[in-house]
Amino acid sequence: MIKQHSIQWIVSGIVALTVFGLLLFLVNSNWRSLTTTATPVPEEPWPMLPPTFTPLPPTVAPAAPTLIPLPDLRRVDPAIELAIKFPVTTVTTVRGAQSFFGRDEITLKVTAEVRLAVDLSRAEIRRDGNTLLIRLPRATISGEPNPIEIEVIGESRRWIGSQITAAQNQALAQARAEIRQRVANDQELISIASEVAYRRLERWLIDDLGFSRVTIEPIIP
Repeated sequence: MIKQHSIQWIVSGIVALTVFGLLLFLVNSNWRSLTTTATPVPEEPWPMLPPTFTPLPPTVAPAAPTLIPLPDLRRVDPAIELAIKFPVTTVTTVRGAQSFFGRDEITLKVTAEVRLAVDLSRAEIRRDGNTLLIRLPRATISGEPNPIEIEVIGESRRWIGSQITAAQNQALAQARAEIRQRVANDQELISIASEVAYRRLERWLIDDLGFSRVTIEPIIP
């Protein structure tokens, strides 16, 4: 009986020691977890340029274009043909004074060449670099109409003392005056001549002299 009690005591002691050791192990584990400090995060280094990096070259402002000297429009190359020529035809009659011997009378059909040109001496020029803005007057008659064809389509003379040659000269002068007046009053014809002259001058300034852009406008009176 005493031996059995001794064994029970021994077993109980072993169990008690085992439980006590287990509790002690758990307490030590929790204490370590509470007292453990957080591991500091190391600072990341600043990014470094890769060894193959090549810095971009500095921005350089484009050089200003070389300014082309302004031309003297009064000395434009005649080959440009800024003047426009038109043939105009009219019929005119001149009658002399009536006398006992009759009178002189002549009718002429006259075709004359009229020259329309722009007065470049009145040009107003503004520039922005190699861009030009030019204001010019409209085309006007330059010189007198030049007869290129004269046809007598009717004639009668005095029996004595005829002055038909004088009458013919008078008729020719009258025809030239009529042609000049007709062209001066023909605004459509003047507009066509002006536009043709403007465009030819623009092409000369751009193609031959090198201006980048040219705009020509009429001077409005």
